[in-house]
Amino acid sequence: MNESLGITPEDFANISSIFFVSYLIFQTPSSIGLQKLGARKWISAIIVGWGTVTTLIFFAKDTQHILLARVFLGIFEAGFFPGMVYYLACWFPARERGKVNSFFMLSIAVASVLAAPMSGWIIEHMNTGNYEGWRWLFAIEGIPTVLLGALTFYLLPDRPEKARWLTPSQVTALVDKLNSDNEKAAALNKNTNASFLSIIKNPVLLQLSFAYMFIQAAALAANYWLPGLVKGFSSDFTDTDVGLIMSIPFIFAMFSMPLWGWHSDKKNERKWHAALPMLVAGCGFLMIALVPSMTLRMMGLTLYGVGILSYYGPYWALPSALLSPSGLAISIAFINSCSSLGGFLINKSLGYVSTHYGATGIFIVEAILCFIAVAILLSMKIDNKKDNAQKDNVISHAK
Repeated sequence: MNESLGITPEDFANISSIFFVSYLIFQTPSSIGLQKLGARKWISAIIVGWGTVTTLIFFAKDTQHILLARVFLGIFEAGFFPGMVYYLACWFPARERGKVNSFFMLSIAVASVLAAPMSGWIIEHMNTGNYEGWRWLFAIEGIPTVLLGALTFYLLPDRPEKARWLTPSQVTALVDKLNSDNEKAAALNKNTNASFLSIIKNPVLLQLSFAYMFIQAAALAANYWLPGLVKGFSSDFTDTDVGLIMSIPFIFAMFSMPLWGWHSDKKNERKWHAALPMLVAGCGFLMIALVPSMTLRMMGLTLYGVGILSYYGPYWALPSALLSPSGLAISIAFINSCSSLGGFLINKSLGYVSTHYGATGIFIVEAILCFIAVAILLSMKIDNKKDNAQKDNVISHAK
């Protein structure tokens, strides 16, 4: 695509970063829309919208078309991830959210394992109808997304009370447990004022947000820059080879994510279970940057994949446990907005880094971002003993 449309490294940085401007702006409005209209309507509309825009990239003729498409992708995708995290918190008790979030995020690893080699093959071999393979890639990605978005409207119930597969007694038991968890989170959080300003001034929210901003800056930059950098590992690599190599870290992540989330739930511990994978990812980036051996680079790539995905489950169990339930949707949107800001700034910066310091500089910057996220998260004071004691009281009361 870069060659076909004459996209320079600086243009690519702009294309990568412009997404996060609209994504950032529409985070909170989209979360408010989710609460007002319900998950079924809102999430299905979001998916149909971004599938449509993705399909239309097939017809792009210049850099401006790609920039415009990225703006609209940011608008549509803004509410999906925070909306789904909030949605899962409306269905699953706190003690299960580590493995539940990990299982949901597992879709990232599965999609990457399937999409990476498939994308490489499509780009390299599917040049039919005088259209390049990269154009067909967007069409093949976009059209099924639209269909799945429409299917979501019919299959996704908003809350447990609307689930047809639950009996009335099951609904009552689940709702009672969720209400108990919300009361516990409210008790732990001294700030009960649900105004927007009071929510975003919460120091716990700010710490969670900054940690997420730095780790996501590294992850999002890797999504955009890694395939091209991996191709530079060897002049013999084809697009298909790159796709196969890029699937390796996600194959390992498919196993590490649910196991790490399960372990976090078992130990009822979130902070270290979120921080250690971030540290592993940073070490992986350093290995890719500093060692000449292809074998060790592949090992570093694997560490990156395992680390950058395994922290999701434990991390996203923290907001619902530490923040006020009354402002949880806005809090989650704010955290994700900070990741958008990080994605925008890092992709703008990496255009300069790539020009002056090459691939080594990019990987070192990404490692530093991971280590900063670890430091912020470990500086948080989370009283796990108190949380465990409250959990035991709830269980004893239920018995």
